[in-house]
Amino acid sequence: MNAENKEEALEELADLLEIIHALAAYHGSSMEEVENIRKEKVKKRGGFEQKIFLVEVEDD
Repeated sequence: MNAENKEEALEELADLLEIIHALAAYHGSSMEEVENIRKEKVKKRGGFEQKIFLVEVEDD
């Protein structure tokens, strides 16, 4: 969010994607499986297109 230009943002996104690839492999999964789960969650709960994030949840 704080990247000053598109190139900088894409560099940071590439780094994050590399981390996700490594974590998926570590857990014996593939990026295809991760992507399928992501799509299902978007269907059920929505995504982050509007940049709205849950900050806190209170338990009763």
